[in-house]
Amino acid sequence: MGQLQKRKFRGPINAFRRDETGGTSVIFAITVPALIGGIVLMTEVGMWRMNKSNLQATADMAAIAGAHQYMRAQSKPDSKIAAYADALDNYYDPNAGAIVTYIPPITGSFTGQEAVQVTIEQEIPTYMSDMFMREPVIAKVTAVAKIGGESVEACVLSLAGSGTGISIGGSVDVSTDGCSLHANSTSDPAFRIWGAAEVTAACVSAAGEMDVTGSKPKTFTDCPYPLSGRNQVDDPYEDLDVPEDIDDETCQSPTTTGNGNNATMSFPDAAGGIVRICDNRINVRNNIELEPGTYVFDGTELQFGNGGFITGDDVTLIFMNDAEMSNINGGNGFDIAAPNSGDYAGIAIYADRDTMDPAEWRFNGNADMSIYGAIYLPTLDIDYVGGAGTNATACTQLVANRVSFNGNSGFQNNCETAGTSSIPGPGASLVVLVE
Repeated sequence: MGQLQKRKFRGPINAFRRDETGGTSVIFAITVPALIGGIVLMTEVGMWRMNKSNLQATADMAAIAGAHQYMRAQSKPDSKIAAYADALDNYYDPNAGAIVTYIPPITGSFTGQEAVQVTIEQEIPTYMSDMFMREPVIAKVTAVAKIGGESVEACVLSLAGSGTGISIGGSVDVSTDGCSLHANSTSDPAFRIWGAAEVTAACVSAAGEMDVTGSKPKTFTDCPYPLSGRNQVDDPYEDLDVPEDIDDETCQSPTTTGNGNNATMSFPDAAGGIVRICDNRINVRNNIELEPGTYVFDGTELQFGNGGFITGDDVTLIFMNDAEMSNINGGNGFDIAAPNSGDYAGIAIYADRDTMDPAEWRFNGNADMSIYGAIYLPTLDIDYVGGAGTNATACTQLVANRVSFNGNSGFQNNCETAGTSSIPGPGASLVVLVE
């Protein structure tokens, strides 16, 4: 009996000792808060990453906005304002962080280059993770938008340093296929497009200010808008000169056969060399085919009459000592191609900078121009009027003191084999996010 009672007494003790229900509750009470905290923290880490991603996108867009503004106006303060304003429109909170814009960048692969660097430091909101962390979560992001890429070559260049260098106005259509127009003038305006002018170009730019108005469309394929404040472009033919010892060359004259309306004119044969022509005035009234060579008009007025046309391949026409070219109207003009090698490689027409006083040459009324190569007139103003054009010849460059388009004109820049010099265009015409 005593043993039985002893067993009965020990039974409940052993049962209590073997019972783990209370321990499980304790362990559960300890681990559940930690588990919940881990889940909360993991969720917040995901939110931190999302917030940082949003902040990075904000910096990217701010850098692009700042770069576009800098490309437009070349003003660092204006660029920084544009970057700040764009950031405010997105995820940046000035009460929770700071934004700094550097032009040019001060760190990274594009340090010192023409680019805009935006750095944003901002506190990221936290929730239950505050229970586990003493310091706030700070995100720092940086973006760099580079201005430029490849330069868009120019096929029309005004060398004048002041005043309006290029003017396009009236009911005209000016089209430059794959090339740009640039004015070196630092004035306001340096480049003017007005009236009913319709312009299609890779880009239009000026060292000074652009003034673009009018109702007709303006299409720029390689820049977002007309570019002001660009660098001046070096004269691509500044080393060009008249032939050495040209004054020792014998003066020659065209020959005319026949009389009246049946008269025909021919020029001396350069035979691949140089011909110097010194007549006071030459009336071109028929189709004159030039042999290859360099034809120098010394103090001569080359006046085109009805049906007057000059043609020739591997030909350079040089004007010096206030020579003149006049009366280019409908039904007359040129169909010439410059040589692609030699002293005048790529030069179709050149007006000597040292002996040609400032003057204006006009191409009037549907002139049938086809010039393959460069028209280089550094001291002259060129006025394309009433439909004068270049028939969108595969390669035509026009470099003059000033250029005015008041008639339809077309230029192309397929000059790889023409022997012409490259004319850098506006350069920084694109904005690319690089970091």
